[in-house]
Amino acid sequence: MKKTIIIGHKNPDTDSIVSSLVAEYYFKNVLKLEAKAYRAGELNNETKFVLDRFLMSAPQLLKKIKGDEDFILVDHNELSQATDGLRVGQIKRIIDHHKVNLQTETPIFLRVDSIGSTASVLARMYGEAGKKIPANVAKLILAGILSDTLDLNSPTATETDRKLVKELNKIAKLDLKKFVAELFAAKSSLKGISLETLITQDYKTFEMGASKVGIAAWETTDPKSVTVQKEKIMKLLAEKKTADNLDHIVFMLVDIIAQNSLLFIVSEKEQELLQKVFAGKITEGEMFLPGVVSRKKQIVPQLTEELNK
Repeated sequence: MKKTIIIGHKNPDTDSIVSSLVAEYYFKNVLKLEAKAYRAGELNNETKFVLDRFLMSAPQLLKKIKGDEDFILVDHNELSQATDGLRVGQIKRIIDHHKVNLQTETPIFLRVDSIGSTASVLARMYGEAGKKIPANVAKLILAGILSDTLDLNSPTATETDRKLVKELNKIAKLDLKKFVAELFAAKSSLKGISLETLITQDYKTFEMGASKVGIAAWETTDPKSVTVQKEKIMKLLAEKKTADNLDHIVFMLVDIIAQNSLLFIVSEKEQELLQKVFAGKITEGEMFLPGVVSRKKQIVPQLTEELNK
């Protein structure tokens, strides 16, 4: 019998990790399918906080695909974001909340909802199965939703996510205001974070028309802790652009409190593209975008539309 692996994307965020763990519990206890959660990269400080807070063990790091496993993908469906060596034919199920950009070889189970997090999708799947969500699972789902939607302030947050948070907290019984403050403090923490890690911890590549685009994001309550290092960050971004053979690279510094973003502009090529798409003012290699906090909804679709022309 083939081993079934549940795994999120490279450079995993909190939603990716907790969704893997929640999916493991769901498949074992609801569908009676033996499947085990793994991770495709190192944990960030926010995710470490969540797992420590709820006394949960991190999924095992998957360093190499042997070639005989079946895969359930959570929180992603693009091969550029998947574990190295994954073949399309190994993918049996996908649970996600991003746009679909994958052609499979055979029919598979595909659950993609246009809501704030993959954790939200899994919560809905529990409800549809008529199963009660255990308290420890409810806590993980809440962490995934609140992290990915920036406490329901991101434009990706939906009324469904808001209702889920209320219902889940009847089970989890968290002080949500305190929990979110602690969550965002951990998200913003630069403890043990090198500048190389800062630009790659939440980094994804996208195929946009004929262009390959890398977009890194850092969400923080203290943007100044990052902007003081701008020159060094710009140098590292330029090096990564070359190393990854990218046509464009964008670094998105998200201010969680003020609900805006700064885009760091590496070269004239990015400047031309970003001015065309967002029409923002550029000062000293930065473009300020008020009200923009979501890569998925406010950056990627707009760039994709332009580069597909």
